[in-house]
Amino acid sequence: MPDLILHHYDTSPFSEKVRTILGHKGLAWHAVEQPTIMPKPQLTPLTGGYRRIPVLQIGADIYCDSQLIARVLETRHPEPTIFPGGSQAVCTATALWADRMFFMPAVAVLFALIGDAVPQAFLDDRAKMTGGRIDLSTMKEHAPAARDQLRASAALLAAQLADGRTFLHGDAFSLADAACYHPIWFLRGMPGTGAAFDEFPKLVAWADRIRALGHGQREDMDADAALRIAREATPSPGGGVAPGEPNGLEVGMQVAVCEHQGRGAFVLPALVRGRLVDERLPHVEHDHGHSHPATVSRSASEVTLSSCGSPSTTLTRPPAASTRPAQSVASAAPS
Repeated sequence: MPDLILHHYDTSPFSEKVRTILGHKGLAWHAVEQPTIMPKPQLTPLTGGYRRIPVLQIGADIYCDSQLIARVLETRHPEPTIFPGGSQAVCTATALWADRMFFMPAVAVLFALIGDAVPQAFLDDRAKMTGGRIDLSTMKEHAPAARDQLRASAALLAAQLADGRTFLHGDAFSLADAACYHPIWFLRGMPGTGAAFDEFPKLVAWADRIRALGHGQREDMDADAALRIAREATPSPGGGVAPGEPNGLEVGMQVAVCEHQGRGAFVLPALVRGRLVDERLPHVEHDHGHSHPATVSRSASEVTLSSCGSPSTTLTRPPAASTRPAQSVASAAPS
């Protein structure tokens, strides 16, 4: 039975990045289909409140974010590598560029075309997730700039492939290929944007080669089964603080982990046993504009959170669900 469980949905671009890596490595894995919008009652108990897709589960250990998932897959299954020729730095930098500078204009181009047909519930959900407001009229107004940026990025990739190389960094597939592929996969599969890259035939041919890698050996799994596995498994022991950590962090310190946009810090009131900069930890309390750094009180029955923008405004609700105290690579400090 495969130990890799990927929580995803089939139309998720960032999940496609991970699925492509699974295909390159020829791995067997279980697929758990999660909702595209909140609520996600069979995902957040695993992640402590984190709601984005994809999420990788290995027993009771939970890994959030496609960048981290790629590193975990490489560590556990190093051959064939996604960092050929010692290219981890350049591949990671390329992936960050693709995720932000290439993918975001792709989203803007698509939503300017089909936004009026997108269900309002989806738009509302994404607005909450990004901490802002999705204004379709503004998207349409800015669509020409987004198309220019998208085309410029595609031209850069086409130039990289102009010498006839098979993949972006030569003859071997890398993380850079997976990361730059998923925005193209996203638009080529959507109405109105299927021909968005046709002026770059070598880029299209490259994307077809990536697609031909497949997704490995996929077997669907029920979400309840994945929760049961997490509940019954023993978490990995973790590795302590990373050697050379520059800020004097020690096992047992309370730390905050934020998404790169800086919205809603997650405070982790636990003994840290895993790599501090890499791993998601359990028992996170977060509620959009209310978050745990300003928590007024917390008990087994309820948690009271103070508004980030107006501390006098509070919200009281039951604690976020969790499968067990030691579900992840961190656990509560012993008394």
